[in-house]
Amino acid sequence: MTLKLSDLKYPDYERVLLAEEDKTGFHSITAIHNTKRGPALGGCRYFSYNSHDDQLNDVLKLSKAMTYKNSLANLSFGGGKATVNARVSKDHFHELFSQVLNVLDGTYLTAGDIGIIDHDLIELKKLSPHVCSTKGTDSGQSTAYGVFKAMIGFQEFKQNSSSLEGKKILIKGYGKVGARLASFCKNSGATIEVVDFESQQPLIEQNGFKFLNHYSDTTFDHIDFFSPCATGGDINQDFLNFTNSVRVDCILGAANNQLADSEIEKRLFELDITYCPDYCVNAGGVIILALRSSIKEDMEFNDKDANEKLIGIKEQLKKILQLSKEKKQITSISSNELAERGFQ
Repeated sequence: MTLKLSDLKYPDYERVLLAEEDKTGFHSITAIHNTKRGPALGGCRYFSYNSHDDQLNDVLKLSKAMTYKNSLANLSFGGGKATVNARVSKDHFHELFSQVLNVLDGTYLTAGDIGIIDHDLIELKKLSPHVCSTKGTDSGQSTAYGVFKAMIGFQEFKQNSSSLEGKKILIKGYGKVGARLASFCKNSGATIEVVDFESQQPLIEQNGFKFLNHYSDTTFDHIDFFSPCATGGDINQDFLNFTNSVRVDCILGAANNQLADSEIEKRLFELDITYCPDYCVNAGGVIILALRSSIKEDMEFNDKDANEKLIGIKEQLKKILQLSKEKKQITSISSNELAERGFQ
């Protein structure tokens, strides 16, 4: 099968490659945003997009975010992302997307994202060398550990303490990241409540946590950390209404795109609720993938090199919080400023 390749020109993006194959319905867009730090690293999203424009907007946004995330994480990688419309079968996806990777010839290194499982990466790796390692524990372990360390960093900045003892933490989402984060926090003396679907209730309660259908069901009269670890957009007007009755000090979680819109963060700032930018605190996953690609294929979060990088998340968060304090500005502006220093 022969791919039809087209370069799409967009300001501030180094390369945006459209790859199509009519017979199979393969439609892929790979965006390389910036490679000043090194080859672009980011996941491939296999998703049923409604239109070419939806897919294009998604990949442009995601690839730019990876540049900022990789820069803040002090990785020797730039930012990129790939998207494939899920109307193509997985068998054809493996064959054709590996061709895309080989055309890009190492300027982009792919990992998993929505719709991609380890089996897909294993199959791709048979056909292209430009695929992250699938060895070792899934990256959710490192993501959770990085978020946990970021909570410690917040405590160090605000209260000059490295302890979560007695802290009240409400986690939304009990998946690969949220469940591990809950365990890390519990072992550090925090009290945890978890919001998820009722199907997760038996597991959550079995593991010793209080289950909630909705965060408004909390028994906490004060929340030290609200931790979104599910889908995006959870910090919205409903959440702001919730904070009228329950004080929330800090929002710090693993979910991507937590803010429903840019105005929400301004309201949080006015309410003295600290928002810790997601692309800083959830960088543990990409950190472990980067280290497995550059140092050791089966690197784990508690290996020396990985642990040093993951602890670096809390140090970057403290720099963001300090800059925001000095300039009296929202944290997303501060995190963007720090990230841009690393790739401009």
